[in-house]
Amino acid sequence: MFWKYFLFEMKLLLLNKKNWLLGLALILFFPLYYTHYSKLEIVELKEEAIKKSETFYEVFNYFPASVWQTQEGKEIYANLLEQSGLLFWQRLYLSKDVDNPDSFFSAGPNYQKFFETGLKLNELRLDLHERGNKGIHRDHIVPIDEILKENALFEYHKEHEITLVPDPFKASNFVPVALNIVSGTLFCILVLLAGSSMLVNDQLHPSVLFGFPISFMQKAISKVGGHLVQIMLFLCLAILIGSYYVANIAGWGDFRTPVLIYQDADFIAISMLRYLFYMLVAFALIALLLLLTFLLVNLVTKNLYAAIVIILFVLLSPQLLQVAGVETNWLYPLKFVDIGAVLSGDAAKEYGIEKLDFKHAYSWLVGLNLLVMAILYGRNKLMHIRKVETNAIKI
Repeated sequence: MFWKYFLFEMKLLLLNKKNWLLGLALILFFPLYYTHYSKLEIVELKEEAIKKSETFYEVFNYFPASVWQTQEGKEIYANLLEQSGLLFWQRLYLSKDVDNPDSFFSAGPNYQKFFETGLKLNELRLDLHERGNKGIHRDHIVPIDEILKENALFEYHKEHEITLVPDPFKASNFVPVALNIVSGTLFCILVLLAGSSMLVNDQLHPSVLFGFPISFMQKAISKVGGHLVQIMLFLCLAILIGSYYVANIAGWGDFRTPVLIYQDADFIAISMLRYLFYMLVAFALIALLLLLTFLLVNLVTKNLYAAIVIILFVLLSPQLLQVAGVETNWLYPLKFVDIGAVLSGDAAKEYGIEKLDFKHAYSWLVGLNLLVMAILYGRNKLMHIRKVETNAIKI
């Protein structure tokens, strides 16, 4: 009987025009966003290296003589001189000789040297951080987070021998950016709107659906499972169609392209495909949590719109409280629904909590899903016991 009820729910879901429109909107988002993304001015690695090398001379101009004359100051000054030389070598490694692509100062065969030079440069920067960056103007101090991110990328490039300067507009580089935009409030609204019709037929035709000899939890699993599958299919189709659209314009790119994620208070570089897997698993857990929560709140309020407003208010409460000047660190578990910010490390930086990484996000999402399911089950049992007791009293 469960299978028959599930097929019945699937038929209703397929006839739901609203959800098809939401799926179409999600699919169209990727090509529409690419029209904006492709117009952005992306600073190339070579231009960035030139700018760093040219502006580095200002570091010496701001370096005070009072610090230079001390023994520690001389060591810091020697550190800066070595950094300047390494920046110069990076510029040379990035310069391309069109007539002779195998020349010594060509980015092609010498990418390993570029990354090795960058790692040495970051060691010197970290050494200055340990010394307190004495004599260094604050505008020229490279943040530790930026150093760790760069080290992770350089190590990944060295290990996997990826192309030195990837095209940021290819599909392999665009998809992570687009998924990061979808993550958070936008995806939550999409899920809540898609799931808002789960109980409509039950409320409009209670006498018809009451005849199914099936438990409440089986009905809940059928409704939530069907909507979850539909949402994830829409998301996967959006990624595939969006990638194909971008590939026709700029090419597929290399799906081994590194993407930085935050893990264990540090940054690591993983392939784009692995990042995509992490995001899809997180999106599935978030969608499941929202659908279960919507079902629970809707059973309590008996109002679809009220359930959506209440859930959105809870999800947005950290931002609303921050605007009001209220401390919101204790609400950090709500930030896990914005998995893009968690993976990038922005959530950990915003709340100042090192454990805000994807491992803890998965643990919390799984735990919250189990908690909501337990509450649904407990509420159903309690309602059933009360109903039996009421009938017994009447008899």
